[in-house]
Amino acid sequence: MLIPKYWAQYKQRFDSKTEFNTSSKQATIKRYGWSDISQEAALVHAKERVADAYSRWLAGEDIVRRERREAYNDSNGIPIREEIISEHGFSENGLTAGNLENRSFDIQLIVTRNTYGAQVANVNNIAIIDVDHDDLLPQKFPDSYDKQGFMGVSIIDKSQPSTMKVKVWSFILIFILIASSIAWLGLSWLWLLAVMAGVTAYLWQQASKRDKARTQKYSDDIASLLPFITDLIKKRVASHSKESFRLYETPAGFRIIATHDTIVPSADLVAQWFECFHADANYVRLCQEQQCFRARLTAKPWRMSEVENNNLAKDIPAKDFWFAEDNTVEETATQQSKELALDRESRKQWIAYYDEYAKHYRACRYVETFSGLDAGHQLEHQAIQAFIDWHDSTCQANKELEMA
Repeated sequence: MLIPKYWAQYKQRFDSKTEFNTSSKQATIKRYGWSDISQEAALVHAKERVADAYSRWLAGEDIVRRERREAYNDSNGIPIREEIISEHGFSENGLTAGNLENRSFDIQLIVTRNTYGAQVANVNNIAIIDVDHDDLLPQKFPDSYDKQGFMGVSIIDKSQPSTMKVKVWSFILIFILIASSIAWLGLSWLWLLAVMAGVTAYLWQQASKRDKARTQKYSDDIASLLPFITDLIKKRVASHSKESFRLYETPAGFRIIATHDTIVPSADLVAQWFECFHADANYVRLCQEQQCFRARLTAKPWRMSEVENNNLAKDIPAKDFWFAEDNTVEETATQQSKELALDRESRKQWIAYYDEYAKHYRACRYVETFSGLDAGHQLEHQAIQAFIDWHDSTCQANKELEMA
């Protein structure tokens, strides 16, 4: 699990002209560096990565010249780039908060704030499986949904008209053309307009009914997914008697936590669970790359009524506030612009408001625990139980609050 405390960026312009190759080719290469030690060490790492990229560029490799600031969901081999809020360790003696460096814990947990402002748990060896509705719909209704859970444009993207409504507009254009031709010929066309209005109203009504029926089917299908995922877990523990899982409902899917033992993301057994429960493919990839499991602890801002009521901005200010725009730490320290200072103050204020409003929402809802016949030993694993207690309390999973 690699979540660096310090980040820096470095860029340099290079020329590939040598005594053996007189053709000049220039490139500006930018890379990020990271460290748990200091900002200076992060800058040294960034320079090392630039030098490595330059050598590969000289050798003719097609490299990415300017590394992007990627969010967690877009990460491609880069450590998690989020602000660290707190660190915790769980052992058989309970919970310890503080710096995890040079300490030995059964379970290591780092809480970060992601790019849209929510708090996220990053844990090294408690298996958390994220399952979206769109991952399950094709499994239960293969004839109605594709691999992304799409049943139809009108359900997933309501900004796009249904096929029926497209036909309605086509009929309207045809009627207008016919009516215009009749008027140009001096014939009576009022009857045509009456027919056009009647046909249009009928077709539009049919299209609306069809869209309403599809929307209702989608809602019914989503509601049927809880029994479906419950059945999957029951079948799993029936055939693997030493396993135990806790099931939670999230606004857009489900969260499953393995509670019988600790395990690392790269384990073959974890891959089995991901496949068995149809975990989100991007989440699976990132768990393996980052070597940690993740769970959102607080509400997504755009699901909160405070955002709808304009009491809280939808987007957190200064998402990349800790990145230096210059190549040296000294320049970074001495060239703090007034605009950057205002951005950081706005970020601080946004976080204060968000954290207060988020207390009125839960990130997930606890549903049920499923255990195999031989899973009783899990109760002896105090570190896992300590993490579960912390998770449920932080997510407010057992409170009667709106999920967001």
